Amino acid sequence: MKNVLIVCALEKESKLIAEKLNLKSIGNNILRNGNISLLITGMGKQRTAIKLTEYISKNEKPDIIINIGYAGSTDIPVGKWVNISKVHNYDWDIPGEERYDLPDIGNKSLQLLNNSDVETVECYSAESFITHTELQGHIAFDMELHSIALISEMYKIPALSLKKISDNLSLDAYYDNTEKNANVFELDSSLDIIKNYL
Repeated sequence: MKNVLIVCALEKESKLIAEKLNLKSIGNNILRNGNISLLITGMGKQRTAIKLTEYISKNEKPDIIINIGYAGSTDIPVGKWVNISKVHNYDWDIPGEERYDLPDIGNKSLQLLNNSDVETVECYSAESFITHTELQGHIAFDMELHSIALISEMYKIPALSLKKISDNLSLDAYYDNTEKNANVFELDSSLDIIKNYL
């Protein structure tokens, strides 16, 4: 049986997932039931890197890390699930040299679902909420995934990311949709999509 670690940024993202999987708190923002654990990291790449590294150093190494959460998008419909194929560091910009990608680490391809109903897109992780961008294309934005990819690559752990689109680059819409829109708020439907991994 695989040792699965689900990573969510916020309690509101993890609440219904934990209930459905009957996960119980074991302290330090970790919930567990048998082979499935859930880690709540807090928002942002720095908190995520610290919390995930701490978890791996103090617990049995997971066989897979599954990131579930909300993401904004340029144009993907709100409420739609997407599978992230690759993640970039939106804050990384060395003029004339490197932009968004670190050539030596952190840009590996993520695990892809065998599910034609879930669109595959790339994601950009930022340390702040994105409300406008010069980037063109059909993409997602979050605040944690790049750190998850870095840490999973460092520890040689496969990683998968499933994001539900919460807004189209609108902070007001994000709060409205993740607090008042039941279709967007719920993330436990992700468990049907990833059931073969659990």
